[in-house]
Parts: sequence; C-alpha cells; structure tokens
Amino acid sequence: MSNMSIIHDLSEEIRRRIFAAMTSVNGISLDFTDLSNNIVFTPPDESTESNTKLSLYLYHIGINNSLRNQAKLPSPQATDGLLTNPLPLELKYLITPLSDELNNQLMMGRMLQYVYDFPHIDSIDQKPIGNSFGGASERVRITPSLLTVEQLAQMWNALNQPYRLALGFSVDVVAIDSAKPASINPRVAELVASAGHKGRRA
Repeated sequence: MSNMSIIHDLSEEIRRRIFAAMTSVNGISLDFTDLSNNIVFTPPDESTESNTKLSLYLYHIGINNSLRNQAKLPSPQATDGLLTNPLPLELKYLITPLSDELNNQLMMGRMLQYVYDFPHIDSIDQKPIGNSFGGASERVRITPSLLTVEQLAQMWNALNQPYRLALGFSVDVVAIDSAKPASINPRVAELVASAGHKGRRA
C-alpha cells in the first residue's frame, strides 16, 4: 500500500473517517449527508458551495529525518537482494469548518474528540497499509498540532483569505516505497586469512 499514491489514498481515507465521525454524534446533527461535497480538499475561500461543511487541506509535506537514513532492506523475493528504504514523510493538514460559528465549534470539538479516541490509521479502504517490507510502521499516527494565532494569521494571509479559526493535524510516518529494483548484495569471492606476527629487527 505504500506506493506513490499513498498521499492521495491517505487523504481519501482521512476524509472518509472524518465524515463517519461527523455522522455518528449521538443526539446532534451536523448536516453531513454527502462525503465528496461536504468535505473538500481545496483551501477554504469565500466562494465555497453552501453544502460544503469542511475543508481538509494538505498544506505541507515534510521529511522525517530520523528515519531517512535507514540501512537498505533485504528483498523478500531474493535472498541476496537489497531494497532501497522507503521515503518517510510527515503530512500537515489544515481542517477548517465552513458552517455558521456555532456549528463550526461543534465540528472542531468532534474532530478533536475523534482524533483523541482514534489516533492511528492502519488500513486504507479496509486494506492494511503494510510495513514497507519492514522499513516502516504498519500504521500512521494523527496528532493535533494546534496552530497559534500568529501561525493562522500567516496561513490566511498566504491564502489571501480572511482569518478563520481552524485546526492543524500532523500525520506521520507516511512511507513511500522506492520504485527501484532490488540491488544484488555483492558476495565474497575469496577469503584470505593469515596468522602470526612479524619478527622484530634486532
């Protein structure tokens, strides 16, 4: 599952889980009825459609440097093959409610509650993420990264939009497998050994 489409696939999975969270609140209706129209991947703006309730915007992709320099992995297909280790990424999303202010606060509370209760994703569309041949975790972690007023102001200024209250979330570690074929581990052709010590000159 950790191929080049993992970022796209993971975003779709997060959207599905947010939609499920918003439609499973006991005693409260947040008016989520259509997955693709209620939650969009575009940055929020003033021209958002009326049935859009929430923006799930991927605004940054970074490298997890602590995992980048792993040793090459043994290939499961060849006993003498080595695979290039996966590229470990961290994704940052901006989640912005787009309803009236009271509903926005309800959505924010539900998002924080849901991520607190379910901080890991181990499958995408009911298929295991996998561990990239042993080079990555079998699940990714979602962590709230609550943005300061200054950070949000800079974000909206960059998007040329008026200030809105929003939530930041980090998703890591997202691994992209290398497309390179396994390299052959060179074998030892000849081993030469010697024993003893050099004599000292008188």
